[in-house]
Amino acid sequence: MSTSVIASTDTLMNTLRSSILQSQLPLHNVVTRQPGQALLPLLSGIDSGTLLLDSPPGLLTDDLTALESWLRSRPQLNVLLFSEDSSKALLLRAMRAGVRELLTLPPQPQELALSLARWGGSEPIGSTNPGAPTSARLVAFMGCKGGNGTSFVAANMAHIVADEYDLPCAFVDLDLQCGDASFYLGSGANKNTLSDLTRQIERLDAQLLTSCMHAVTPRLSLLAAPQDLESAMAIGAPEIEKVLQLVRSLVHAVVVDLPRNLNALSLKVLDMADVVVIVMQNTTPDVRDAQRLVSMLRALGYSEVKLRLLVNRFAPDAWVSLSDLEKTVGLKVSQTIPNNTQWVSEALHTGQPLSAVHDHNAVMHALRESTAELLDTRPPKQRHWMQRWMGKAA
Repeated sequence: MSTSVIASTDTLMNTLRSSILQSQLPLHNVVTRQPGQALLPLLSGIDSGTLLLDSPPGLLTDDLTALESWLRSRPQLNVLLFSEDSSKALLLRAMRAGVRELLTLPPQPQELALSLARWGGSEPIGSTNPGAPTSARLVAFMGCKGGNGTSFVAANMAHIVADEYDLPCAFVDLDLQCGDASFYLGSGANKNTLSDLTRQIERLDAQLLTSCMHAVTPRLSLLAAPQDLESAMAIGAPEIEKVLQLVRSLVHAVVVDLPRNLNALSLKVLDMADVVVIVMQNTTPDVRDAQRLVSMLRALGYSEVKLRLLVNRFAPDAWVSLSDLEKTVGLKVSQTIPNNTQWVSEALHTGQPLSAVHDHNAVMHALRESTAELLDTRPPKQRHWMQRWMGKAA
């Protein structure tokens, strides 16, 4: 793949050119940017490959605005942005604009070489399984605070989609460092994880994907989080995008469990998601964190149509009422899941879906109602116990 350079100084230009040649990558175009010169005219003819872009402080905001609209029609182009600002705020803004990686100035030779190796020889994002449909509904779950049952809710709703709606569903655990969905859906019986897949991302296809997923039920598959920190740190947003694109072409619904922190990986999933479910409890700490999270998501451009607020372990007599919660967070509550320690605890400790432990309780009823809302349909008619038993036996 060809590489292009837009730099504001001759010194940086020579450094980037030298690194590209040392990496044995084809050099397509080199442009020296004049002080105050707008970016869009310089982008003419650069539609694919990798672009190394130097954005001076005074032009950074305008450059990101221009890139955000320009890159929408050029998903095959990888932009690596150089800036003196390495703040988290800029990283989020750059990722939203479509930038693949943010690099500091002056460039570090080793860091630059790794980035060129990562992007210079890669296939365009989205090139996996070209022409495949991507109609599967992708629902991302994100907890506003740790320990509020996000993974449990997401896993059980995925099980309802597969078991009660009889729809092919994939559960992807992207809480890479603390993911425990594999236990909620099968007591951790999975042999392979997401890292086994992303390590071979260059040969990703349906067969490889299937081999790395754990069949929880005939209709539900699990792609588990890595089991060690080193494997988790090696997974990036481009790999996740390719994996999710392929998964969406093979099933009817995709449920993704995200960590509570915003980074390049979670932003990529949030961009791809049809619905983002924010899970919280009606307690003061949760309300504070939910308010902060919703504000950040809105600042990143996510509309209220995409966001759903779900209150788990709902306590009617808690300090925070639903009306006060909605007023503070600034978002209507779509569903509440009641607190039922007995049955939920048994499901958690045995590593089974709640329906397998106790099928008729208030939590299961609320989970079914919530799942129906996410699928824009009505809850399925409950089968007789003999039908459920015969279905499992089959």
